[in-house]
Amino acid sequence: MKIVGIGDSLIPENYIKEGFRNFEEQGVKVETIQWSLESYEELQNINLLVETRGCEAYEPPQYILDAIKDADIIITQFCPITKGMIEYCVNLKAIGVLRGGYENINLQYADEKGIIVFNTPGRNANAVADFTVGLLISECRNISKSHSNLKDGKWIRDYTNADSVPDLADKIVGIIGFGEIGRKVAKRLAGFDMKIVAYDPFFKGNSSGVEMVSIEKLMEISDFVTLHARLTKETERLISKDLLSLMKPTAYLINSARSGLVDETALYNALKNKRIIGAALDVFDEEPPSKEYPLLTLENITVTPHLAGGTKDAFTNSPKLLATEMIKVLTGVKSRYVVNKVTYRKI
Repeated sequence: MKIVGIGDSLIPENYIKEGFRNFEEQGVKVETIQWSLESYEELQNINLLVETRGCEAYEPPQYILDAIKDADIIITQFCPITKGMIEYCVNLKAIGVLRGGYENINLQYADEKGIIVFNTPGRNANAVADFTVGLLISECRNISKSHSNLKDGKWIRDYTNADSVPDLADKIVGIIGFGEIGRKVAKRLAGFDMKIVAYDPFFKGNSSGVEMVSIEKLMEISDFVTLHARLTKETERLISKDLLSLMKPTAYLINSARSGLVDETALYNALKNKRIIGAALDVFDEEPPSKEYPLLTLENITVTPHLAGGTKDAFTNSPKLLATEMIKVLTGVKSRYVVNKVTYRKI
């Protein structure tokens, strides 16, 4: 049996090699190839292309195909696995994705060919949860704005929310999407003595004191709304003009998940017209956004360049997390990381 890992600039091939050492200890051959791109920006652009147009929108270079042609298992983070690649790899039995999303995999064709597809849910959950709290505090307490002004020689203490700068204690935070990241955000914000409500129609576990409510009620009662839902056809533009109109005028919207969850035009209008007091965004419909990008022209917003999941720990631990689950395929033990509907079997 042979594994081939496709490294990129965020999870390079040596991370994959080290993470899948448990397979080597079981006698499995582990090889890697580095997907060489000119810059991190090129990787971001390819990823955005795949997210918006599907995995077939980008065909990896020939040297990637040559490296994986006899693989039984392919490991990738962002490099797409297309129908053509699956056809090319005649021995392929499983694909492992080193992140929660798997838009870069032709899942339908993998199903047809009986290929098991794994993801790595929650691999950067701590990173995103920590960053979300940072965004929330930075916006409502004007940390990034005052930092920027002070660096420019401006001593400014009053901002657009000057009359309502909040303490976090006893404020209500509404969490949309109560998966692993959402639950970690709840745990962190509970430490600030905040009241937590959440909306997630797919959540079936123990909410541990968090009140599950409708999305309409959440938008109405929350002082902060933070987004952690997956982007699907059903959740695209979930945060619409109508939902934004339900928010308190002193409320903040925080998005460290996917830009597609929000109607950006509606959010821009809500912020410009002071319908809500502020927002903090790590993601945008257009990345990188231009200096004239409408949302970037507003004063009542904190923005960051898609940084939430990017910690060294998240990148180094992802292969280890995935390998720990995928090793189960050697014995036929079921894994919670399997995302498709193929008949589960021993490989």
